[in-house]
Amino acid sequence: RWYGTGEPELVFVERKTHRDSWTGEVSVKERFIISPKEVPLLLSGKFDKAAKIEQMRAKGKSQQEIEDWNSLASEIIQAINSKQLVPTMRSQYMRTAFQIKN
Repeated sequence: RWYGTGEPELVFVERKTHRDSWTGEVSVKERFIISPKEVPLLLSGKFDKAAKIEQMRAKGKSQQEIEDWNSLASEIIQAINSKQLVPTMRSQYMRTAFQIKN
């Protein structure tokens, strides 16, 4: 997923877990950011997590942030590979959201 018009500068890799409200659980959106050039590598199983972790360390990310990123990235990569997921459709839309004042 990316936001805005034109070519993306950042791509959000997301995992959404929807929970029905009657269960009392909340829906969760987990995501991490990669560059557009890393998307084909992620989808083909050639994404270099170790290099990304080193970049995160160089940028001063905490050990907890790195571990959280690594866990989510590993789970998503494993799901893509084990289920042989491939991109099949691209959708583009204009979203409008309304909120009630309170």
